Amino acid sequence: MRVGIIGGGVIGTSCAYHLAERGHDVELVEREDIGSGTTAASMAVFMWQAVPPSEFAHRLRRRAWDEYSKFIEDGELDYTQTGLLHVAHAASTLETYREYANALREFGLDAELLSDAGPYDDDRAFGGLYTPEDGYFDPVAIAELYADKAGDAGATIRTGTEVRNVETESGRVSGLELDEEEIAVDAVVNAAGPWAVDVDGSDDLPLRRTEGPIVGFETPEETNTEIPFTLFENDLYVRRYAKGLYVGHYNTEFRADEDVTPAEKSPGNDFERRARNLLTDLGFDADRFRRETGWVGYRTVTPDGLPLVGEGSIESYYLAVGMSGLGITRAPVVGQLVAGGIDGESSRMSRKLSPERFE
Repeated sequence: MRVGIIGGGVIGTSCAYHLAERGHDVELVEREDIGSGTTAASMAVFMWQAVPPSEFAHRLRRRAWDEYSKFIEDGELDYTQTGLLHVAHAASTLETYREYANALREFGLDAELLSDAGPYDDDRAFGGLYTPEDGYFDPVAIAELYADKAGDAGATIRTGTEVRNVETESGRVSGLELDEEEIAVDAVVNAAGPWAVDVDGSDDLPLRRTEGPIVGFETPEETNTEIPFTLFENDLYVRRYAKGLYVGHYNTEFRADEDVTPAEKSPGNDFERRARNLLTDLGFDADRFRRETGWVGYRTVTPDGLPLVGEGSIESYYLAVGMSGLGITRAPVVGQLVAGGIDGESSRMSRKLSPERFE
């Protein structure tokens, strides 16, 4: 079967790899470079810690990690293990985290309830939920690895090419209209991330786009201690990087009446002040930190926080969108499920992620 894939981020390239491995004739189309869109703007964290926890969420993570761990063992990917900390600024939140820690342990995850804010000097904190196995990748490296593996398996990877239209005939997919040509396909996978709605040509998908500003501060060497990827109740987070600290907004709330249009822009002064205030509250001398970088990333979220994976309303038109901020964590399993769906396979996991679940 000839399958066209729209989007060359971690999701699209994962789909390309798994489909090509199954012997399909794959045409992946990316309008810029592989991994250059939402993927490049990601913190690339693999989140073992699902909040709130569920057996299904852990199964998704375990299945994804089985694939990533092979790449790591073979030296094809680097993984920086930092741990993940949710900080509680209310006693009631800490009690909720206590329940979460118990549930995560039942799923086999090492989870610890802290009585303080871990490495931070935060007088507001009642404690936190910590899991040591979480960490981060280079997100573009994942997309490039999948694209290379897909190419080795026979896939065609087109960059600098835009999909103008998805063509249909008699109610099913028939082709893709590109910049300067049309290609016939038997199926299409929409893995266009925040641009998925534009590709779909409809506004009735249960998807909304949210902005996630990120500021990177260059910090003095004496402050460069190891810290976990840390999330706070105000939806801000902190992550260490080579030159200092990232502070970002983890905005994954689905609001039916709110949507944004992706655009290239930088965080404004208001967000930078919020970021500096957070670092000051954590015990850093944030006034000494120089803003070194900044950008705005975009997430595509769904009402239940789970992605849309499977055949849509048009026959042979498949969705692989709505990662809700967990694209890196979910990429391997999404690629596997899309490939299985195109081959006619069904499972409880694929049914729970089906786009039809909202109908």
